[in-house]
Amino acid sequence: MGLGKREKRMRGNAVAGCASQLAIECPAEAQAHAQMSCAVEGARFTAFGDRLARAALLHNRSEKKSARFRVPLGDLGDLGDHPIRKREQDPKGANVASNEASTSAAGSGPESAALFSKLRSFSIGSGPNSPQRVVSNLRGFLTHRLSNITPSDTGWKDSILSIPKKWLSTAESVDEFGFPDTLPKVPVPALDETMADYIRALEPITTPAQLERTKELIRQFSAPQGIGVRLHQYLLDKREAEDNWAYYYWLNEMYMDIRIPLPINSNPGMVFPPRRFKTVHDVAHFAARLLDGILSHREMLDSGELPLERAASREKNQPLCMAQYYRLLGSCRRPGVKQDSQFLPSRERLNDEDRHVVVICRNQMYCVVLQASDRGKLSESEIASQILYVLSDAPCLPAKPAPVGLLTAEPRSTWARDREMLQEDERNQRNLELIETAQVVLCLDEPLAGNFNARGFTGATPTVHQAGDRDETNMAHEMIHGGGSEYNSGNRWFDKTMQLIICTDGTWGLCYEHSCSEGIAVVQLLEKIYKKIEEHPDEDNGLPQHHLPPPERLEWHVGPQLQMRFVQASKSVDKCIDDLDFYVYRYQSYGKTFIKSCQVSPDVYIQLALQLAHYKLYGRLVATYESASTRRFLHGRVDCIRAASTEALEWAKAMCQGEGANVPLESDRDDEEESRKVKFSIYSKDHLRELFRCAVARQTEVMVKNILGNGIDIPLLGLREASIEVTGEMHELFRDESYNISQCFLLSTSQVACSTDSFMGYGPVTPRGYGCSYNPHPEQIVFCVSAFYSCEDTSASRYAKSLQDSLDIMRDLLQN
Repeated sequence: MGLGKREKRMRGNAVAGCASQLAIECPAEAQAHAQMSCAVEGARFTAFGDRLARAALLHNRSEKKSARFRVPLGDLGDLGDHPIRKREQDPKGANVASNEASTSAAGSGPESAALFSKLRSFSIGSGPNSPQRVVSNLRGFLTHRLSNITPSDTGWKDSILSIPKKWLSTAESVDEFGFPDTLPKVPVPALDETMADYIRALEPITTPAQLERTKELIRQFSAPQGIGVRLHQYLLDKREAEDNWAYYYWLNEMYMDIRIPLPINSNPGMVFPPRRFKTVHDVAHFAARLLDGILSHREMLDSGELPLERAASREKNQPLCMAQYYRLLGSCRRPGVKQDSQFLPSRERLNDEDRHVVVICRNQMYCVVLQASDRGKLSESEIASQILYVLSDAPCLPAKPAPVGLLTAEPRSTWARDREMLQEDERNQRNLELIETAQVVLCLDEPLAGNFNARGFTGATPTVHQAGDRDETNMAHEMIHGGGSEYNSGNRWFDKTMQLIICTDGTWGLCYEHSCSEGIAVVQLLEKIYKKIEEHPDEDNGLPQHHLPPPERLEWHVGPQLQMRFVQASKSVDKCIDDLDFYVYRYQSYGKTFIKSCQVSPDVYIQLALQLAHYKLYGRLVATYESASTRRFLHGRVDCIRAASTEALEWAKAMCQGEGANVPLESDRDDEEESRKVKFSIYSKDHLRELFRCAVARQTEVMVKNILGNGIDIPLLGLREASIEVTGEMHELFRDESYNISQCFLLSTSQVACSTDSFMGYGPVTPRGYGCSYNPHPEQIVFCVSAFYSCEDTSASRYAKSLQDSLDIMRDLLQN
């Protein structure tokens, strides 16, 4: 989940200066350029030259200002982007956000954006990449390219569109695919483009009166003498000076400033296909294999052998930022009374540094060293012996342990004060340090009761995964929150980035703290380990070795005040869990194969199905969040794809054929009566298909803009925070009713694609909303739908039923 939070004088002078320099040094090419602009595509090519000139100047200034901030790709994961370290250097604390864009401050459009991003890799100055060399290269390229174009040449357009990559193919500081070795910075989209897209996003979710007031505020904000121009320049300057101008704005807005509890509200839970354990030795062996895989991954990170990922489309093979992959292991979130912080691992490992994990069983915590300087790395059998000791020791201890982990499920400010009390004792301080520096936390759980499920609906497909009498929804509850104080919620440390969870009945999965990384890094790591275990099952054989000293049990010193806090924490955690309405629904009529046959992106298709399902229930669309990766940029995380568009609204209205909203919801017994109702078709299928194609085109446009850095949420967040930093107060545009509506995501969604039959779910982000993750397979789609029982207007199973109906009628509309 992700949202976002600084060229006028410089632009005019820079463009004029650089344009004249280009004209002086290559007048023939400038003349040919001008003639070709008229003969070929009007102002398009002229704009390209202007953008190039401006890009060179902005890059020159950026190099002088920000060389000391630059982090090469090989250094990703360094504490250079550590929020705690940043705050130590700057007492005021720098808020920065993390957006991903692909149109730079140098201009708009994919061609100029890609060109600008690649120009960044040059060292402007003396030497082979000096301005003279750049101009010389450009002169030769343009001369060659333009001399081969005639007015009747049908390939001129493709020739121009291929300029960014082709031109840089001979540059010295590029990779094998023609991309710069250094990732581009997150851009700051043009102010007028951001405001225009913002208005389009408001149209389907606000009233005409609300929209008109916002338009007037935007006119004042964006006027030549308005504050918006000044704030936009502030962000541009910030972009020059920092690696990622938006990162901490975004991180604080999404995570560090949020005061509500982590479980349900923030931490996702992931369920993997359950195992079959016959004995406690099987549990220990499986846990050992997972931990051995974690340690092997840690060694790969330490050696710098993590493969670089590249974009699969839209500037295909462009390098992607890998920073978040280095923050998965050995990291932890720390609570603060006003703002949380992060503990992140050092990029450079000391030779004498141990690797350990913390294992929690029946609320007892143990430190298990996986690799030590004095004895090296433990084998799988040795790790299994340590886990077996924990499984046998924890149930036999006479005194019931203090459920310290339960405190991590409290509101953040409350937990921060409790943590301060814990730290008054030296033993507790050491325990906290061991937990925060552990590679992961391993939770060995007891099974939840079989009736710990959400309500289903008549006609729903049965569960695929089962462990005893537990279904997939039951398993998901265990991963997300542990089941409450009487089950496993105290057997957790919700601040830890990765909590591996193994239940004695074979249920297993993950709960992860979201601020350090997106789901893709977590999913890929665990699926790699899981597949290795599946491919080599015989390695589970053999008896554990017991020659090692037993793992250290962490003992807590808890005073009377904290004892009282455990009682209060139990009540508040149980109340939150009882309110969660969660349902895992598998739609099995079709999947990605059929969707692709309709010439539609599966993600776009499913997003429109989510919109239609909501409209069928409520007769309106709402602000919808879908995370869009912006890893094409340095330290890029996500921006927000807004699926609620005017085009989607018009299509949903037509698909519902004038029917009213279905809330209040009918009972399941009304299904048969509903099927007997006479339905009239107001619109032809051709018209409905045309509306659908328009909605698809708009959704695709928004998606592409986001991944290429032209989303609206990160720039809006930046302008909002800039207004506070520049003027001392938040501008009226960001206190407007429409802005609040746009930021209240009543539908929070994300695609969590897994290559295994696994799924990830989370709670809604607002008390009146829905959470919905989805995992499309070739012949089915897995949805994890969530709501809160305390909201009378929402129901997870009802939304799933509406999804089923929506997907059915979409198939009927598009097949053949």
